[in-house]
Amino acid sequence: MEIAEILKLRQNANGLNKLMNMHVITLDKDGGATVEVELTDELLNPLGMAHGGFVYSMCDIAAGVVVSQYAGKFVTLSGNLYFMRPGKGKKLRCEARIIKRGRTVNVVDTCVFDDSGAVTAKGTFEIYIME
Repeated sequence: MEIAEILKLRQNANGLNKLMNMHVITLDKDGGATVEVELTDELLNPLGMAHGGFVYSMCDIAAGVVVSQYAGKFVTLSGNLYFMRPGKGKKLRCEARIIKRGRTVNVVDTCVFDDSGAVTAKGTFEIYIME
């Protein structure tokens, strides 16, 4: 499948992507992807910042988008996320890039940015290729 087809498929994904109103913005052949979401009240914690579980899910989805260009079926083996500062503003953007592409395991770095371009979280995800 061509990158443009994969991007369109991911942009039209249902499930959690749709529930969180998450949008796949870019997917490139060099192993990168960008996902964006508008922060709504439903995605905030009681302190008024992006909920940590939501931010983790955003990174996990971005990592999966990157791997989708190489694999048909895959699952997340593990993920580690460091919160650098509160996720605030109108939108959050997650950029994901493959740092190790293996036969069965891919390692993906993720970085979340707020409206000002400040890094709010960084993570690493291991994705297991099932086929």
